[in-house]
Amino acid sequence: MQPKVYPRTRHPVSRKNIDPDALKVLYRLYRAGHTAYLVGGGVRDLILGRAPKDFDIATSARPSQIKKLFRNCRLIGRRFRLAHVHFGGDKVLEVSTFRREPDLEDGLPEADEDGFVDLQIRMDNTFGSPEEDARRRDFTVNGLFYDIDDYSILDYVGGVEDLHRSIIRTIGDPDLRFQEDPVRMIRAVKFCARLGFKMDRATWEAMVAHRWAIERAAAPRVQEEIARLLESGTACRCMELLDDSGLLEVMVPEIFAYLERADHGQVAEDLDGQLYYRLLRSMDELPRTSKARPLLFAIMLAPLCLEAGLLGTEPPDPLVRKVMKELGPRLGISRKDQERVTQILLTQRRMLPRKRKRTFPKALVARSYFPEAFVLYRMLVQATGSGEAELAWWNERLGEFWGTGQVSSQPSPGFAPPYGDQAGTTRPYRRRRRRPGRGGHQELVADS
Repeated sequence: MQPKVYPRTRHPVSRKNIDPDALKVLYRLYRAGHTAYLVGGGVRDLILGRAPKDFDIATSARPSQIKKLFRNCRLIGRRFRLAHVHFGGDKVLEVSTFRREPDLEDGLPEADEDGFVDLQIRMDNTFGSPEEDARRRDFTVNGLFYDIDDYSILDYVGGVEDLHRSIIRTIGDPDLRFQEDPVRMIRAVKFCARLGFKMDRATWEAMVAHRWAIERAAAPRVQEEIARLLESGTACRCMELLDDSGLLEVMVPEIFAYLERADHGQVAEDLDGQLYYRLLRSMDELPRTSKARPLLFAIMLAPLCLEAGLLGTEPPDPLVRKVMKELGPRLGISRKDQERVTQILLTQRRMLPRKRKRTFPKALVARSYFPEAFVLYRMLVQATGSGEAELAWWNERLGEFWGTGQVSSQPSPGFAPPYGDQAGTTRPYRRRRRRPGRGGHQELVADS
């Protein structure tokens, strides 16, 4: 099957917006007699007028041939045999050989004793053609190729049309695609939230139907996707989609159960059921330099700790550590980061007003985790609407302590907490939670 070709006059992708080192790799492969295309999210973002995060390249050259062409190349991976071409400043360009879906020589795998057939892809090193490579990718918007030869866009899967319609759609049967790789369901949510797209109805229905398949995915991959969602700047929308599809119940059942209790008014610290989403929106407004993962995980776990009694009269340490013991491994938080997240959360109790005359806690402020703890403190004050007077006290004392008169000027190496106006404002918001399979998803999905 021939691709639909969009010549340079019919698309907005310009070489001036492509990384110069990516162009060097493309041209060297092309001049060596290999087919080489810019592929995936880089092409998608260039068409949408966005700055690509990565510039990935697919080629007809085999990994060993790529390595011979580039002295700065390293071959990595077992499931995916990839070439990483290294440049200065820790820049790495990923170059892969065209692949195709592996053949099932003996048909489908046998069902287990419960009748389950495991369709997950375990190995993916079968080389193929450009068309086969496009059709093995996850979503149509990620299956586009940019040809450095004539500057055209090659579309085997209808991705350009879906970009114009703002739709996320799987390539091929979504039921099969999600069973092959359940992590694709999380990626579908990520792309919908990041790009502001709707999901194709068949894709959405397949995701709801196969949400429990995420339990069979490799835990480290799921954990990394959760961390990336928190860092994306669209964490609130991502969590809404995970909740609406039922994926959240499978991935992090503790947070799902909390949202259920809060939605029914059973959490004293969250009577309107919106505290979690207000915190996520504040998280999304943080500058990228402030999004250290310990802080993001602390924000994610703060409502659970508040419900457990973090700001109550009981000693907070065992309460917080119990939550961390239950959720730390599930979220893939390293032991080192678990301790930092714990200290960020415990600091919230230490920042409360006391009956006796208060002195400024210089030792606490000197702790490395204090800037992150203060960011969370500000978020909680804004999200709950209580504690403004105490927050004003902290702002004034911190300004005096740092000798600037304003909190926002205090430097923090490697961390830029959003003090002052950068912290964002609380906006009225009421989210009605839905259950999978009960309808009410018209604004989330698009008909084909």
